[in-house]
Amino acid sequence: MAALMLLGGGSATALAADTPDGRSPVVIVNKGDNSKIAGRDLVNGNDNTIGSGHTVTRTSPSPSPSPSPSPSPTPTPTTPAQLVAWYQTGTTTGDSTPYVSPAPLAGHASVVEVAAVHLNNPAQFPILTLNSDIPSSPKYAPMWRDLDALKSKGVTVTALLGGAETDTRPGTFQLLDSDFNMYYPPIRDFLRTYDLDGIDLDIEETFTEATAERLIRQLRTDFGADFLITLAPVPGDLTDAPGSNLPNIDYRTLEANVGSSINWYNVQFYCGNGSLADTSDYDQIIQNGFPASKVAAGAITWQTSECPGYVPMPTLQNTLRSLATKYPGFRGAAGWEYAPSTDVNAPNCPTGPANWYCAVQQALPATTTSNP
Repeated sequence: MAALMLLGGGSATALAADTPDGRSPVVIVNKGDNSKIAGRDLVNGNDNTIGSGHTVTRTSPSPSPSPSPSPSPTPTPTTPAQLVAWYQTGTTTGDSTPYVSPAPLAGHASVVEVAAVHLNNPAQFPILTLNSDIPSSPKYAPMWRDLDALKSKGVTVTALLGGAETDTRPGTFQLLDSDFNMYYPPIRDFLRTYDLDGIDLDIEETFTEATAERLIRQLRTDFGADFLITLAPVPGDLTDAPGSNLPNIDYRTLEANVGSSINWYNVQFYCGNGSLADTSDYDQIIQNGFPASKVAAGAITWQTSECPGYVPMPTLQNTLRSLATKYPGFRGAAGWEYAPSTDVNAPNCPTGPANWYCAVQQALPATTTSNP
């Protein structure tokens, strides 16, 4: 996707030590207006998510012929393809837009991913925020309650870290580069406090390959083999020639060095970064050495001029079915984002935003990929 979440200003004060549901806070409270906070989505009206964006447009060099990295083993077909629902708009109560419960995604999305978590300079802001607030803010209590209920029904619940960072201040991954020992523990503690099942790294700023590998290795060490670690690149990131972005993050190098600790990539085929109108952009990634078992096809879930690339559901379903036929072990799909999703009138599906995910689920193979 090509749009843009800005990190913004504010001031830090204190809130209550515990939330209404008894959770302990992870960090101090930010009471600033945060009018430019990063992690904003493409829907106007929510005072902590106003604006446009989940990723930024980038121009990738044409891949040059070179040996492909050793692909990760294709998993044994045992479980359904994954379907990821990114969830940012409507996560809070008391704002100018209503809370949108993720509960209807049960039985349709296999992963629900709350967005977006950011690191900040603690001299100016809370060191970790979920959009423009600390995760323990009372406005998030209904969301955490409903996400816990989804977990009890077998849905994997994860968090998106990062997103577009276009402000002049360092973003999440630049801060990790600058002082890993300071900025990694708040991420670890947040994931533990909310008992999350995984993390999606949405790297849209300068970040070195060395720190990316360190972060992934540390997450795997701290959370074990069952913890889901995914990344959210745009297609060009996975069609670059190997080594072309070093010393910054280089996905061919990343896959070769720590691919065994990465479950898959939620690739964003929208906002000018590729398309799912057919399989051609996905095919280029596979031709560049990434196995289909590690490449989920990410689509935008509603039509907006701020982020072109919406694919009508019949066409998207045809593309997904073609990918599943062409590539045994096809990982599945992802949708940015839940609350504004188009109700496509899919039969035998819930009404509202979950309808889009239910329709995508109908197009995915019943048995293709191994457990995350």
